[in-house]
Amino acid sequence: MDTKKEIPHYQFLPKLKNAKSFPIYFIYGTENYLMDSVLKAIIDKFKTEGTEEFDLNIFYGDDCSIVSVLEQLEMPPFMAKYQIVILKNYDKLKLKDKNLIADYSTNPAETSLLILTAESIDQRLSANKKINKEAIRITCKPPYRTDNIIGFLKNEIKKKNIFMDTKALELFANSIELNYLIAASELEKLIIYTKNSGKISFDDVLECVGKSKINKIFDLQDSLGRKDLKTSLEIMQNMITNNIAGVYMITMLSRYFLQLWKILGLRKENISDSEIKNRYLPEVFSTYRYKHINAANKFDLKQLRKIFSLFLQTDIDLKSLDPKLEKLLMERLVYQICRGR
Repeated sequence: MDTKKEIPHYQFLPKLKNAKSFPIYFIYGTENYLMDSVLKAIIDKFKTEGTEEFDLNIFYGDDCSIVSVLEQLEMPPFMAKYQIVILKNYDKLKLKDKNLIADYSTNPAETSLLILTAESIDQRLSANKKINKEAIRITCKPPYRTDNIIGFLKNEIKKKNIFMDTKALELFANSIELNYLIAASELEKLIIYTKNSGKISFDDVLECVGKSKINKIFDLQDSLGRKDLKTSLEIMQNMITNNIAGVYMITMLSRYFLQLWKILGLRKENISDSEIKNRYLPEVFSTYRYKHINAANKFDLKQLRKIFSLFLQTDIDLKSLDPKLEKLLMERLVYQICRGR
């Protein structure tokens, strides 16, 4: 593995299976669930089963003697291949203790593995710069987009030998909060729900994870498709109150309006509404197809282009402005869709 740069957790974990041991691993970030997962993966990879009592030791930077840590590292393993020493909260160490760890990193013991964890690293410190040159550094950042959740899911289902198609993955990622712990918990529920069948379908996700949330977004789509401003605002405000993120709403609404775009495009090819409904909307639940057809009557291609521009700008605003403005930004978006020309 390349030690000259940071390695995101999602790149590190798949490579670990076939990786050779490295003297020092540095895990850092604000996503505690991921840090624990990476730490466990490293331990499971290199520990010798049954020897943990003798050859695996955990210290805490805010409550340990650095001399004891170094002594443990220099001690040969009793029964295992490696002496594994974990130093959590490295960032809480005093500067002189960090310097001692940095000195050790330049000449580590061959039979020891040192795993450091920290919430953050001050890159200006010479001790940290020295450690960075010698350690494999794994970053554990919280998810910022649904793509991050999808990447996490792909790793998890690969490990568990579970199949999920793209539609199921996307529905899952769009139906939960941007939180890896919640994602892991919901995945476990799905595995139980599907009775360890090794396959999770779109319908499984809809039934087990996203039903309440998806029903709300369907209601919002339906009211926007009718250009019903009053109902759309009420539904949107209720969703915000129930902690359904504006970014999630935009993601789902973008798909809805893409479907309306598709219908208008097919009509320009002289394809009948009946044929569109029966042949060209497989991604839409059959009970909603006629509503999509009717909604397409309320818009033209020029209006849809403007709506996609509104989605893009609102998405940017939601991610860059004060979160307290979320409700106001979404109200503006709903008004522009329903009253736009």
